[in-house]
Amino acid sequence: MSALLMVVPLAPLVAAALILFFGNRLPKSGACLAFSGTGVALAALLALHQSGVVAQAPWIAFRDFTITVGLRLDPLAWFVAVLVASIATIVNAYAAEFMQSEPDGKPRFYALMALFAGAMLTVVLADSLVLLFAAWEMMGVTSWGLIAFWYREEKPRRAAQMAFLVTRVGDVGLLLGWLLILIALGHTDIDQFLAAVRGGGFAPGALTLISLFLFMGAIGKSAQLPLTAWLPEAMAGPTPVSALIHSATMVAAGVYLVLRFYPLFQAAPHALTVVLLVGTVTAFVAALTASSQMDLKRILAWSTVSQLGEMMMGLGLGGPAGTLLLLAAQAIFKSGLFLAAGAVERATGAHRLNEMGGLGRRLLWAEVAFAACALALAGFPLFSGFWSGERILAAASQAGFSWAVLFVALIFLDAVYISRAAVGVFLSWPGHRSPEIQKTGPLVRSTMAMLGAAAVIGGFWLKSAVEVAAPQQHSGPESGWEWTILAIAASLVGLSFGAWRVMTCGPIAAFGNFPDAFASALYTATTAPARVLLAAAQSRLLPERALDQFTRGAGLLTSRVADGVEKFEITVLDYFAHIVGLIANRGADGIEVVETSGFDRGTCELAATIWKSGGRMRLLQTGKIYMYTGGVFAWVVLMMVVFAAIWH
Repeated sequence: MSALLMVVPLAPLVAAALILFFGNRLPKSGACLAFSGTGVALAALLALHQSGVVAQAPWIAFRDFTITVGLRLDPLAWFVAVLVASIATIVNAYAAEFMQSEPDGKPRFYALMALFAGAMLTVVLADSLVLLFAAWEMMGVTSWGLIAFWYREEKPRRAAQMAFLVTRVGDVGLLLGWLLILIALGHTDIDQFLAAVRGGGFAPGALTLISLFLFMGAIGKSAQLPLTAWLPEAMAGPTPVSALIHSATMVAAGVYLVLRFYPLFQAAPHALTVVLLVGTVTAFVAALTASSQMDLKRILAWSTVSQLGEMMMGLGLGGPAGTLLLLAAQAIFKSGLFLAAGAVERATGAHRLNEMGGLGRRLLWAEVAFAACALALAGFPLFSGFWSGERILAAASQAGFSWAVLFVALIFLDAVYISRAAVGVFLSWPGHRSPEIQKTGPLVRSTMAMLGAAAVIGGFWLKSAVEVAAPQQHSGPESGWEWTILAIAASLVGLSFGAWRVMTCGPIAAFGNFPDAFASALYTATTAPARVLLAAAQSRLLPERALDQFTRGAGLLTSRVADGVEKFEITVLDYFAHIVGLIANRGADGIEVVETSGFDRGTCELAATIWKSGGRMRLLQTGKIYMYTGGVFAWVVLMMVVFAAIWH
């Protein structure tokens, strides 16, 4: 069983590696392999069926610290992992047809999609803080690559950069949190840590600090205030990326982190209060912002931020079961909404509500799927979103009257912005353009239909499954019938108001222009951390750039000096050497002439003279002594005369 558990994250990871290396040779550029990877993971999870399987091993042991890596399948992990694998499989099937028109980069896209699914499954199943953090960071890197798929365009590049930098701010908190746990316990086993928390092994201050650090990581991934702005900007990526990131995977990872460590947050009530306040403010701000957006996918993105805030609100109110149910329902209907929005944008080439209208009859599949998922999001009775709203509303009513009223107000806002989007796209309103459309393929239609059907009837299965999977295994108190009626009324009134507003005035902002100004201010504020990080990164590059410029200048100077020396050698030294050589040559010729005409001739004449003199001197050899004596006497007299003349 341990081997089967390891298959769950490894199947999509192996598929990603195969697509990366052999994607151009695979059918549909690897789309089938990406689909198969997540499908195998889903089949393995269904075969395990909530069994308590553990696969763990020590990795590093030094001094008093032991770092382990391992996977654990408990009811919560099984429930969320099945959700992730199911949505990823459906989205991969949709992407196989949606991305076929792309001219290049398809193997890279499918490899990143499979890698992303494998990383998210590892986060869900990890029983080691180190493995969880490593997979958490892998999600960040792969999401950056997916958002920037069209990297030749400026907008996707900037959106990917923002997503990567903003989420890294929260990841610093997660890093500090698990390092504190390692220092305190000496190991990285999540189950043992939670057991120590339940056993009172930590001081209250330490629990609060660790909880807040972990919540920082959740804020980054789940786009809570103040790290919100990256999520709407991520809409610059392809629609399958939006469907995968904004449903059950990356953005849900922050909520899942708090659910996974919920005993820790229960033991740190001040941290749980922070979760409640951050989630409530984020939910209201994002819902109001969604009511004024014109871009269809940005409406859904701000809707995701708002509903993630509602999940955090449910956790802060002490209702993890309601949060888990909303997480599952959101995964279904939000991915369905994104797939339908992608089909509309691909068919029309339009992105904004004022460029659409009257598309219902011509895009019937997209209209039905979008309508079903929109009603589920709005909390329409008996749809999947209704049951999750009931659970959170029950927790809110137990916490106090004001919290219940706030949650009912959120239900109203959800219904307003989603009905505004649905009517603006599919129904007729004054001045709508009704653009030309292209037909959608069978895979696109079938995946939308599956998610639309699940949004309608899936809540009945989800609400029973949550009873076993939630950290608190009891269902909690039920809301009174008064609150249920009020919630249904808020949903119906919100749907009616949003539809009426568009059909009479067009897809203008539902509550006036102030949400736009508020959204701009929010964008400026929430992008500040990314701007600070980017400025810091660029400032760190200044010394390196200066050194590069100095090195480049020194190299250029050396090159110029070498060129000058070469030219000097060619023009001066070579000419001088040529002149010296010429002079030496001429001198040698002169010496040769002197030697030939002077020394040789003079030597010959000297030799002839000596020979003649010798011949004449032989005449003096008479053999008579008086002749020699007379000669000597004459020589002496001559010398005396010469010296006397010189002396006087």
